[in-house]
Amino acid sequence: MNNIITKTSVIGNPIQHSLSPIIHNYWIEQNKINTDKYKKIKIEVSNLHQEVKELMENGFTGLNVTIPFKEMVYDLCDEVSDTAKILKAINTITYKDKKIIGYNTDPDGFINSISNQIRDDNITGKNTLVIGAGGSARSIIYALNKMESNITVTNRTVEKVEIISQDLDIPIKIKDFETISDISKFDLIVNTTSLGMEENKNLEIIFANAKPNLHVYDLIYNPYQTNLLRDAEVNGLTFQNGLAMLVYQAAESFNIWHGIYPKIDDELFSIIGKSK
Repeated sequence: MNNIITKTSVIGNPIQHSLSPIIHNYWIEQNKINTDKYKKIKIEVSNLHQEVKELMENGFTGLNVTIPFKEMVYDLCDEVSDTAKILKAINTITYKDKKIIGYNTDPDGFINSISNQIRDDNITGKNTLVIGAGGSARSIIYALNKMESNITVTNRTVEKVEIISQDLDIPIKIKDFETISDISKFDLIVNTTSLGMEENKNLEIIFANAKPNLHVYDLIYNPYQTNLLRDAEVNGLTFQNGLAMLVYQAAESFNIWHGIYPKIDDELFSIIGKSK
């Protein structure tokens, strides 16, 4: 049993739909961690700096950071991990010796989640299409580069793709968003946009000319199966949503705070499913 009392939470805005408390409180109970329950805290953008410092002063030992604060929190940190420094974004912070230390566990979360579906050697040297060029895309592109995939990105604003390529020093091919129907050369497609969420338009891809071994990955997990994934299933393709990435990146955060890499099992996914 860990005798160090910890206090952790996730901050964001909006935050009400976050599944992080379910995940972390499950592991806290499983590992008998001496800690308060993991909470979710809504913070206003205008008060971010002040509230993060107040949470530290009030005994919090770590925070997860979600939209829209991942880039904003970067400037608050006294120290950052190598990955966070490259991505200029933070999803996990810990307080140590009155310092705020920032990490980004999203790339490892993606790698671990997809490695259960596709072996690394099936991605290495293979062609991946990333849809979108926002903050999530940066983490995915960074992860895919570590896995030595050939990366193509499609986005309505080409300049954003060029900025990512320059910032990360990663060679990226750019595909016209309007010709996204031609996917015949790709082995993996990853949607990093919000297209497919209930309040947004659907992302439509024609899979008629897809490779039979194409794997389709949508970072969205609410709804559990987007139209994109349903279309992939109808065409006999393998697919997954972003829930596993959420869990695996959370496991990395849990290990940073508690020094324990938690068990990821079917019971956890069952509990998450029942909560939705």
